[in-house]
Amino acid sequence: MDTPSPFPPGPSQHPLRQLIQYSLRPTQYLEACARYGETFTMRMSGFGTMVQFTRPDDIREVFRGDASVLHAGEGNALLSALVGTTSVLVLDDEPHRRQRKVMLPPLKGERMRTFFDAMQSEALRIVDYWTNTGLVRADKDMQTLTLRVILRATMGHESSDDFKELQENMSRLLDLVRHPLVLFAWNLFPLERYQNSRLLPFYIRRRKFDALLSKVIATRRTMAPNCNPECLLTDLLKMTHQDGTGMTDLELRDAIVTVLAAGHDTTALALAWAFEQILPQADVVRRIENELLEVCGDALPRPEHMASLEYLDAAIRESLRIRSIIPFIVRVLKDAFSVGGVTYPPGIVLCPSIYLLHMREDLYPQPTVFRPERFLERKFASHEWNPFGGGNRACLGQAFGLYEMKVVLATLFSLLRMERPRHAVSKPVRRGIFIGPHDGTPLRAVRRD
Repeated sequence: MDTPSPFPPGPSQHPLRQLIQYSLRPTQYLEACARYGETFTMRMSGFGTMVQFTRPDDIREVFRGDASVLHAGEGNALLSALVGTTSVLVLDDEPHRRQRKVMLPPLKGERMRTFFDAMQSEALRIVDYWTNTGLVRADKDMQTLTLRVILRATMGHESSDDFKELQENMSRLLDLVRHPLVLFAWNLFPLERYQNSRLLPFYIRRRKFDALLSKVIATRRTMAPNCNPECLLTDLLKMTHQDGTGMTDLELRDAIVTVLAAGHDTTALALAWAFEQILPQADVVRRIENELLEVCGDALPRPEHMASLEYLDAAIRESLRIRSIIPFIVRVLKDAFSVGGVTYPPGIVLCPSIYLLHMREDLYPQPTVFRPERFLERKFASHEWNPFGGGNRACLGQAFGLYEMKVVLATLFSLLRMERPRHAVSKPVRRGIFIGPHDGTPLRAVRRD
């Protein structure tokens, strides 16, 4: 029978110092903490007592736990400053199930694949730009690409003035949340107290974006159903909850911003890291190019080719393993819960550690070596490979993000020869709540003959 046990060991520094260390050197700090054991305790100001798990079996227990006992939304509460209070990211229990049910269908399966042309056309813009530019910073260009893709997927027409204004204002809003100390800022200036501030740039920019989005939603509500563009907003306007009611304007706003924020920066950073990992490996580049030639011939990749690009898919998954965009996920305990034979009390935050799990030698031999073949040799379960989280809170946009990465990389590798500057080393740093390359992954590209 499980009995209450002291917390696992961990660093003893003041919680404020732990937060600063993690904010400034995230992966290095987690690696240092891992010396305390496979399970360890961190205490960071504003986030309470956090028990980090790195064993696959322990992570599986957390993922399978009762969602009413393990609250992910409560653990993500600070994100409401950006995504809003009705976002699927910050809700728990029935409100979470209600929102997830209406948001999931448009982001998976064949409906998601209708966005192929948007993804490829934006990649072709990058081909034209990179061909004539010399040294470029991949993360910035991928941010532009993925923002335009997700805006087209969520809002529709790219040629409208509304689209251009939304792109500009969302880009500026997200720039404000990429600072490594954004967690400090949201702790000091919470949404419920400062959302109407006339001094804080973030809240000023948020209100401007919300006003633009509100105008678009109002216009779309008055349009005949057959006149609305094919996009996520149109899908959500048609959705109804179990009681037959449609989504409110606030729910629509928060759903759209959630998809824009979560489906934009994560994919952009993942693409930047993919270039960082793939380009220095001549054998990997050669296999990707040969696979594209075998599957697509001399033509551009098309939707029917995507499933056959198995090695490219493996390279993407291996890059996501080595370069975790989100280092760990959180579950706030609402009742006692046992993991690995240890019972933890309510109020504790359980944290499956994505980064440290992906660096386990017993699961991934030579874990720092980039070897896509791992994902061709075996299939990893969600408690062994989980860059998008797991359990009932797995990222809604996982399929969309993986598909977009595949379309973009297939298109770029089909048309360009890319290389990193000699001796370039990209180090992981905090980008808001995510982890990105400190130098943005510089590279050069020339068009293929």
